[in-house]
Amino acid sequence: MKRLNLSWVLFLLIACSSPKSDPSNCPVADIRAGLENPKSLKLSDEIESVDYVPLEVTSDDASLIDGVANYAVTDKYIYVLPVKEQRIVLFDRQGHFIKTLIPFGQGPGEFSGFVASMQADEKNDRLYLFSTDRVEVYTLDGEPVQHFTHDYQIIFQYKLGQGHLAAVSMPYVPFQNGSFGIGLFTEKGDTITMKNDFSSPLVSNDKSGLTVRIAAGYSGRQQSVLFKTGSNDTVFRLSDDKISPACVLSLRNSDEEMINSLDVTNFNSLKNFGNGKDYFVSDLFETPRRYYFRLRNNDGHYVASVDKKTGEALVEKCEQPASLKELAATTLQHGLLGTRSYQGFPVWGNMTGNDLVQVITSAELDYYKNIQSILIPEQLKNLGEESNPVFIFYKLKDS
Repeated sequence: MKRLNLSWVLFLLIACSSPKSDPSNCPVADIRAGLENPKSLKLSDEIESVDYVPLEVTSDDASLIDGVANYAVTDKYIYVLPVKEQRIVLFDRQGHFIKTLIPFGQGPGEFSGFVASMQADEKNDRLYLFSTDRVEVYTLDGEPVQHFTHDYQIIFQYKLGQGHLAAVSMPYVPFQNGSFGIGLFTEKGDTITMKNDFSSPLVSNDKSGLTVRIAAGYSGRQQSVLFKTGSNDTVFRLSDDKISPACVLSLRNSDEEMINSLDVTNFNSLKNFGNGKDYFVSDLFETPRRYYFRLRNNDGHYVASVDKKTGEALVEKCEQPASLKELAATTLQHGLLGTRSYQGFPVWGNMTGNDLVQVITSAELDYYKNIQSILIPEQLKNLGEESNPVFIFYKLKDS
């Protein structure tokens, strides 16, 4: 296929209710009922063990990390993009500081520009930095290997098993003006397939696109990307060569929320996050047993889990001791806006292999220390104000 700006490839997905779809592979979850009757999630059933890894602070100022904007993990290393510094910092899996691996700049081996996402491929010795319009490829030791640009603008991208790229487009670009929604591409930028039909009769086609009501997460076990937009109840999976439904969340949101999720000329979606009755998915990940979703509106956060086999939905209200603006000053990961179903400590993160990886900062912990419903683990109680962030690795059971 030709590049995106030369040819449209419209991929009409089958709804889960279609007789051609296997319902066992596409559970339908009544999230609205769960919101009306909050309970504790069952994440504790899936966790086998926990490893706490504080990132080391040494006499070298380069070891200081103000927060974690993005990261990648292998069996040996932790790669960190700080919040306020444009560089990639290398630690080992025990948290020992090694060095600034990739500095910011225009010189050989350096990187400049916004990092939308990053990925470590241990098997092939590659580290990927995805910018809005290009990809920089390094070895895991930081040696530059490849640089390529593409014609589409992305906010999230990951490399899949066959070398294909799963991408989510930049918000607030109308689909008719060249935005692709979600798509699969080759490294050369050729289109494999894409999806633009997040449509609604409430919004005209010329105004339809993705707003900030979106969530995407990489699933390392399945080498795929999960995606959810507020204008559609379906959660989609982007695999090597297809986009297909993963599950359906029955949110039953209002027409106003549908418009905020789809109308790219309506910038209320940047400041108005629901009227207390509407919810959108702001983050998601999956384990071998369940899908997990973080739900948001103006009143705060809930987390939900959906059983992959039965569609059973459980919803839990998060403890949020400060505004998101305040929490963003401590970590962009919002690691403690999660479920307290494991030993009373809020858990949320991203899947890397068999591990659920959570990032927290000492400043974030300070917000929660006086909340009786939050139990701080002993390993985290003595973090000082100048401490680096802590990586928590939750090893999950296979099934």
